[in-house]
Amino acid sequence: MNATTTNVVESWPKIDDSAAGIGILDFLQGKKIFITGATGFLGKAVVEKLLRSTGVGKIYVLIKAEDKANAFDRLKSEIINSELLKCLQEEHGASYEAFVKEKLIPVVGNVCEPELGMDFDSANAIMKEVDVIIQSAANTIFDDR
Repeated sequence: MNATTTNVVESWPKIDDSAAGIGILDFLQGKKIFITGATGFLGKAVVEKLLRSTGVGKIYVLIKAEDKANAFDRLKSEIINSELLKCLQEEHGASYEAFVKEKLIPVVGNVCEPELGMDFDSANAIMKEVDVIIQSAANTIFDDR
C-alpha cells in the first residue's frame, strides 16, 4: 500500500469484545441442551462447538440404541472418541473423559418413533430440564422415496 491508500479494515470502528456477536455465548451459559442426530456429521460438529466454545450445562444426546449401556457405548465410540473432538482431548488432557461424562448425557431413543422412542421417565426429564432443543437428525438413505 502506498501512503495515500487506506486499509479499509483498519478504518473500521473498534468493537468492544463484550458487545460483539448477538449474545449466543451468554445465552447458552449453563443451559441444558437436547440434541438429535448428534452421531451424524452435522450433529457431531454442533456438539464439539458447544463443548469447546460455550459454558453449556449439559447436553442430552438422543442415541438410537437398545438400552442405556448401548447408548453410552455409541456416545463414546462415535462422539467422545471421534477425531473431531481431538482438540478438546488435547485441551483437557487427563480430565477429558470426566469433562465429557459430566457434560454429555446419552438418551435412548429413535427419531423415527412416536415420542422420539424415549421412555416416559426420560421424556419427562427432558421436558422439565432442557432449555434448548437442536434437531439435527436426518434421513441418510438418499435414494429413499
